[in-house]
Amino acid sequence: MLETTPSKLRLRAAAASRPSPHHVECEDAWQIYEHDLSRGDGLFVVCDGVSTAGAGLAAAKLACTRIGQFEEPGAHRHPDTLFQLVSEIDWELRGTGRHAKCTLAMTWIDGSVAHVFTVGDSPVYRLRAGRARQAGAERTGTFRRLAAFLGMGPAVSEVLTMDRWSLQAGDVLMLMSDGVLEALDEDDLEEIWKQNPEPDSCAQNIIAEVARVGVDDDATVIVVEVQGRPGDLKPHSPFSPPDPPAWLSRLRRQ
Repeated sequence: MLETTPSKLRLRAAAASRPSPHHVECEDAWQIYEHDLSRGDGLFVVCDGVSTAGAGLAAAKLACTRIGQFEEPGAHRHPDTLFQLVSEIDWELRGTGRHAKCTLAMTWIDGSVAHVFTVGDSPVYRLRAGRARQAGAERTGTFRRLAAFLGMGPAVSEVLTMDRWSLQAGDVLMLMSDGVLEALDEDDLEEIWKQNPEPDSCAQNIIAEVARVGVDDDATVIVVEVQGRPGDLKPHSPFSPPDPPAWLSRLRRQ
């Protein structure tokens, strides 16, 4: 049984997306499940539909929707439950008979811990004090040829990456499809956050930069800011130190 303790963190999150110039609509799907962001509890998902498979958007939407079962009343909210959901989604996609495939970048934040899951070339980043930590995308960037995806079969359990990251106030998480990485590296992402230190503005500016570069792929990003809760900030003392004695003031003037 996973034990949780009341969190001293809270979350703010926003997403932005754009279609490839060659697509009528974006074949990525994303979802923010706001369980209780004020107490540091939320589930975030980005799925990139494999357009060459013929039913990429349907696959991405199905995956995002099915993962929402984790948030249903009475659900067993544990990382093992998410692992099982990923396996079930893979089986369901294969059962459609429509070559439905998609990648996955998913993070469940539970207090001061982030449970990170990825399949394929959609990564998750944690930015902290000028340093970035990456999960997914083979930790090197995008694949030249997609080798892992939901809908590939039982082997998905072998390519599903799972990480457990500690979180602290000031951290920023970014989940994205590989279209973002075609335009930006982790230094670019860090710089955009510095210039736009608010989730919605940051997400919009990331996608604007992808469009400016002219990336051919769909692009989606979720930006999650980890904050300290106001009630946990130490108040400044309302008292001022006493004035120095007169003899000390005279010595300072000499």
